[in-house]
Amino acid sequence: MTSNNGESVGARTCVASQFFKDDKAIDMTTSEKVVDLLNQAALIATDSKLTVLKQVQELIINKDPSLLDNFLDEIIAFQTDKSMEVRKFVIGFIEEACKRDNELLLRLIANLNMLLKDESVNVASPWTEETVRQCLYLYLSLLPLNHRLVHELASVYTEAIADIKRSVLRVIEQPIRGMGMNSPDLLLLVENCPKGAETLVTRCLHILTDKVPPSPELVERVRDLYHKRVPDVRFLIPVINGLEKKEVIQALPKLIKLNPVVVKEVFNRLLGTQHSEGSSSMSPLTPGELLVALHNVDSTKCDMKSIIKATNLCFGERNVYTSEVLAVVMQQLMEHSPLPILLMRTVIQSLTMYPRLGGFVMNILSRLIVKQVWKYPKVWEGFVKCCQRTKPQSYSVLLQLPPAQLTSVFERCPEMREPLLQHVHSFTPHQQAHITASVMTVLEANSKQPEPEAMRPVMAERKVMGSGGTHVFCSVCH
Repeated sequence: MTSNNGESVGARTCVASQFFKDDKAIDMTTSEKVVDLLNQAALIATDSKLTVLKQVQELIINKDPSLLDNFLDEIIAFQTDKSMEVRKFVIGFIEEACKRDNELLLRLIANLNMLLKDESVNVASPWTEETVRQCLYLYLSLLPLNHRLVHELASVYTEAIADIKRSVLRVIEQPIRGMGMNSPDLLLLVENCPKGAETLVTRCLHILTDKVPPSPELVERVRDLYHKRVPDVRFLIPVINGLEKKEVIQALPKLIKLNPVVVKEVFNRLLGTQHSEGSSSMSPLTPGELLVALHNVDSTKCDMKSIIKATNLCFGERNVYTSEVLAVVMQQLMEHSPLPILLMRTVIQSLTMYPRLGGFVMNILSRLIVKQVWKYPKVWEGFVKCCQRTKPQSYSVLLQLPPAQLTSVFERCPEMREPLLQHVHSFTPHQQAHITASVMTVLEANSKQPEPEAMRPVMAERKVMGSGGTHVFCSVCH
């Protein structure tokens, strides 16, 4: 494949010619063999290609390492070969070469950077995940061996076109996981997060914390990044279980306004419901504390629709939100002043999930009367709905209301008046004695059903004189 005077033929002319200059003391025989073998490898089938390339490796790595720099580009060219085995060989070759000469890394990265930043490539041949993966394969394989390359990767990412960025985010999982969250270079990348690399850094954070809880060092870097440089709450999600309870509660209004899929991930992390090794990690909030915190989110910082969706996510985790947990939540919410707007919504949902909480809920309703629940319009509306849904169990609660509030109930739910009146009629005389006259007046107002004989009021009577002077009493008819 080479001429007698040392000049290579065809595509390899420029490669070989550099070894035959008078000012370079290069082993002509070894260099010629390398050129010949590389030309063969470029032309032959895959099975034999690997054998030929291994001969090249033997000549360069073991016989004359000084040739590494000269043939680096030619070796890298095989990284786009269709054979995975050939591409793996190239990775191993370059890894071994970089151990022999660290300067090779700088040249390698410069070449890859130039390629990934070249938008003209996209015009001639559109980028696909496969082409990007091929170009990045070497880059990413070296990353766990030399963590400093992550800064080069971030630099490339900030200038790459959108298609390449998306592909990069998909192919970096294994190398980033291989680096680990304690890598000083990864921590430095998070700390300094280049402008335009925010999505790359966020992706790295998610990869690092997907299966294990975040380290204190990583949490501290993210906390500083969020508070001092990039106030994007999405940075906090991967390390949320490493934050303080107060920090999580402060971030909730922003977190629950994110995409529903993202909010679901946040709750999976906090509730320990993500199906991974990290699910056993400690959360800064208990499930009950999370639900209570959602009820206390300031409606001026987050719309009510988002808050309701967030509470629904909690109720969707039935294994986490047991009847015992919900009972504690209701108990705590009832003690808040002012009463949370969504209090009764949660009471009704809890009762729907766990009907056996009926007695507990009746106790909650009774205590809300003591707290004058009607002073909170939204909560009062829910109170009435709850009473309506839980009748006849709620009749004893309704009879504890002052007359004005009982009237308000009947104005909202007029169909409840007669059943409640009949309920009172079924009382023993001793029980009836505990019902005030003012409450009875409200109950009997506009009553349409005839009253039992025993409950009729004594009617006015008039006295007439009968024969023989006897007194006869006759009811006055109206």
